[in-house]
Order: sequence, then C-alpha cells, then structure tokens
Amino acid sequence: MSKEVANNNNVKTDNRADKLKLYSIGSVLLLIGIILFVNILFEALLGNALTFDFSDTAQNSISVDTKNYIDSLTPDTHIRVVGLFSRPDNVSGTPYQYIIPLLDDYVKQSDGKITVEYKNINENPGIISELDPTNSYDLASKEGCFVIQCNGNIRIISPIDCYSIDSDYYYSTGVYLVTANNAEYTFTNAMNILTSGFSSKAYIVTGLKEDGNEYISKILDSLSIDVEELPSSDSFAIPEDCDLLILNGPNGDITEKMYVAMLDYLNRGGKMFIAIDFNTKNVTERYERLNLLANQMNINIDSAMIYENDPGYQLNGYGIDHTVTSTDMFTGYASIPFLHATYSRSISARLDPSSTLNLYPVLQTSKNATLVEYDTIGNVVDNSVDTTGQYNVAMYACGNDDSSAKMFVFGTTNFSSDNYISGYGLNDSNVDFFRSCIKELTNSGENASLNIATKAVDDYMLDSTKTTTSISMTMMVIFMIVIPIIMIGFAVLVYAKRKNL
Repeated sequence: MSKEVANNNNVKTDNRADKLKLYSIGSVLLLIGIILFVNILFEALLGNALTFDFSDTAQNSISVDTKNYIDSLTPDTHIRVVGLFSRPDNVSGTPYQYIIPLLDDYVKQSDGKITVEYKNINENPGIISELDPTNSYDLASKEGCFVIQCNGNIRIISPIDCYSIDSDYYYSTGVYLVTANNAEYTFTNAMNILTSGFSSKAYIVTGLKEDGNEYISKILDSLSIDVEELPSSDSFAIPEDCDLLILNGPNGDITEKMYVAMLDYLNRGGKMFIAIDFNTKNVTERYERLNLLANQMNINIDSAMIYENDPGYQLNGYGIDHTVTSTDMFTGYASIPFLHATYSRSISARLDPSSTLNLYPVLQTSKNATLVEYDTIGNVVDNSVDTTGQYNVAMYACGNDDSSAKMFVFGTTNFSSDNYISGYGLNDSNVDFFRSCIKELTNSGENASLNIATKAVDDYMLDSTKTTTSISMTMMVIFMIVIPIIMIGFAVLVYAKRKNL
C-alpha cells in the first residue's frame, strides 16, 4: 500500500471519529434535555402524585383507616389545617419531620376535603382572629402549633402531641426521648372529633399526689370525650355535665367533702373509673374514704400487693411484674387476653354486697398468687403473706340499666398512667383495654374514635440520618446525578472504543 493511500485512509478515519464524537455528545445533551423536560412537565402536571414514601414504616403516608375515614366524609366537607409558622425548607432533624410530609399526604388523598397551609403569626396576625374570633384559645401563644378548623370549631395540636415520650427519661434528664410517632393518630382523631362533635364530658380529679394525666386525656379526646381537670379543694363539687369521673393513680385519699360529692354523683347514676397501684408513695395509704366509696358499688380496695408465683405469669422472673388474664365477659376488650400488670393491689368483693348491683371480676392472676404487705422501706411485713390463690386486679360494678351507676376499679395503673403509656404507646393492648372500659362507661359507639396505629421511630430518637428525608435525598442523588454520570460514562466508553474504527 502506498503512503498516499494510507494517508487517505487516516483522513477518512478521523472524519468518522469526529462524527461519532459529535453524535455521542449530542445524544447525551439530548438525553439530559429530555430528562429535564419530563421532570418539569411531571412536576407541573402531577405535583405530589409521583411522590413516594420510602420509609420503613410509612411514616409519611396515611393508613387505610384514615383513608376510609376521609372517604366517609361528605363531598362538601372542608377541614382546614393551619400551621402557625412558616413552613421549613428542610424538616429533617426538626419536630416537624414526621408531621409535615404526612399532612401533604392528607391533602393528596382527600380529594379537596382537607387543605393545609402555613401562616406565620408575625407575618399574618389576622390569622388569629380568623381562626378564633372570640380569642377563646389564645392562639397568639400557640406559635409553632397546628390549628384544625371545621364546622366553626377548632382543635390545637402541638408538635409534641404527635409523639410518645418516655416520661421517666424526661423527668430524670430533661430531654425528650421519643418512643413512637403518633402524628396520624393525633391528626385523624382531631379531625374526627370536629366532624362528629363531642359525645361526652369527663372530669379527671387532680390534687391527690397523682403523677399526671396527659396520655389518658389524649385517649379520651380521641374518643370524642371532652376532658377537664377537677382539682381537689374545700369547695369540691362535681359539675352537672359530668358523664365520667376519673381518679387516675391517686397517691392520697379523697377528703370527706369529696366523698360526699362522689357518693351523690353515684346515686345520680354517675360513672367512675378508678386506678390505684402499690408504690413507695402510697405504701401506708389505706384509702379509707375512697374505699368506702367503692364499697357502695360492692368493690373493696385491698391494702396488700399481689405477688405472682406462677413462672408462666411472671415477666422477667419478677412476681410483682406479671401478666393477668381478662375474664370471659371482657375478652373482647383487647386483641389478646393476657395483659400486663405491675405493683398491683388486690381488688375484691365487699364482704356484705348489696343485691341491687352486679359485680364482675375483670382481670385475674393465676391460681398461684399471694398477697404481701410491705412497710415504708420496702420490707415484707411479718406474717403478712396471705393464702395462695387467684386474685382480682380489676373489677366492674353496675346496675341493671344504663341510667344506673357504673364503676371500674383497677389495682394497677398500667392501663392509664402516663408512665406506662409513654413507654408502651397508644396502641398497646392495655391501652386498648382501657379504651374499651371507657366506651362501656360512656356508651360510646364503635366509631367514636379511630384506632390509628402508632408508628415506631428509628432507635427511639428523632434521628435525621434515619428519616424519610435522608432516603429521599439518596434517591434524588441516584436519579439526578449517579445515573446521568453512568450514562455519560457509557457514551465516553462507546466513543473511545469506536473512534479508531
């Protein structure tokens, strides 16, 4: 072959390589342009319709129960959710990271029945009078909260209301330790209350050295029961609109004035829920007046604590931390018949019961339990161990019709205390059992509350490295950076392989 022919072949090869180079670059640019165009088009036309929840427990998506509730609403329903703050550009690591994306899904799934907006109070001061014309809720002090408005009424939700907090950890450290995400439970039930209206009024007695009532207030609220505290005082009186009276873990006895008022309430067909346990604060308390009140319903609150000897009932090998079984009449109150009791007092029948009342055991130990009395420093009192047998942890008394008095008495606070519920969550079987007791006392319908499941939080912390925001960022990097780089790499490889052909 002559040098002239070889040079001509080189020229042809170089021209072809230049064309391939331009073709490759043009293809990549065209592909990038198509991706950008499609992305802009989809965002404009579909918005959040192509937003996906990549979290393990669907933190940012409403459940089937909430969807069914929304679908049951009439088409003209308008539920307005207003965040009294400016919407953050990035919710990761904030109290809103499990709330704001979830509210976006409410809007997406509601077909216009639910709207969400964010109004900074300082920038939009008129929003306060717009939502609360009579200033009944002092919305000026609720910056950072959410207001739900429907049918002329409002409900206020603080971000902290959307989480279960470990009470013991908070009281010892002053730091919030999140154990569960209750955002959907809180918002859906608040909406349900506004669309259905309150059905009952409950008063929780305070001032008896109890530990707190935050969580049962949330539970009652979700049952469409309006809740108020009723402080112990010399002028103690039970309001006429009281449908349910609650004593939740009192560590001190009621006064004579309170006994008289409560007895009169029962005589008028009142409904009561009482929960008492056995702890270092009340070890010497005999609850003489409260016990006398319970006696009027054929129930007796014993002064001794239950010790469970059956290993099959013990939890972690402790006789004071054990399971109890619901009796046949109450097996439908929770999804499982075995429930959790700790530091329980025995609840027994009055020795000379009135024949006009019906009395039922509710929760029982094994047939191998004993009763033990302790002194103020936790030592067993000599000769205080009672006969081995089966004991009641809770009892229920009622008349023969709905207008008669009703009373539940629990010898453990594991079903209603802030300490228990904060640790085990609002969907615990004990909490379900408590809800059923309240429904029995107030004749609440099955649809009075929506038992929305709480959602676990990674490592019990609001950890920004484990949230949906982080996963979404990863997906964005993959689709917007990694994949285009790979495609460009393939284009360069093809060019390199073919340029010398």
